[in-house]
Amino acid sequence: MTRRWWAAACACGALVLGGCAAPAPSSGAVELPPPGDTARPSAISTPAPTRLQFSGRLSLRLQQPRTGAADGGTVLFEFDGHPQEGSLMLQSVIGTTVATARWGPQGAEIITPQGTRSGARLDEVATVLLGQSLPLEALLHWVRAEPWDKAAHEMRADGFEQLGWTISLEAWHERLITARRPARADQPQDWDITVRARLDEPAPGQQRSGR
Repeated sequence: MTRRWWAAACACGALVLGGCAAPAPSSGAVELPPPGDTARPSAISTPAPTRLQFSGRLSLRLQQPRTGAADGGTVLFEFDGHPQEGSLMLQSVIGTTVATARWGPQGAEIITPQGTRSGARLDEVATVLLGQSLPLEALLHWVRAEPWDKAAHEMRADGFEQLGWTISLEAWHERLITARRPARADQPQDWDITVRARLDEPAPGQQRSGR
């Protein structure tokens, strides 16, 4: 069940972040794949991961199959970096920072109004951020309509499956992906989880990525 900061964030109403999907100037242009194209950008002779900047809306819906209990909420995110080193900020509609996660080779940490908590892995930070164990590193790829490159995946007509999740790209023309994971049968207290993530449109004067 989602906890504390999530409930506080939802109480602020619909959350809005500024920003757009755009690479950092020092890294060179990297485009998101066009709608319907799940191919990864070429990584030919790149000495280091490319730094990216993008923002959008993240909705989490939970349902407990055994009891029918439901939970969830919506926050908006701003990502800067790459899955190996970067930051993820969540912010309220009035500009209040709800939580900031930072990670790198030395580990990961999350900063909230309640304090700072460290973790050895980025996915451990997701549990603190969202109240659920989510493959956050993989999710940073999924929101760009591409499978995570560190785990096997199976393509489907409308998306792909990876890590026990089904990722639908049916609405990718609107920069929206839906990721679903059913409750695991061997864990009676587990939840059905649905994550919907929508990337922001480019700022005025910028071309839409992938066009």
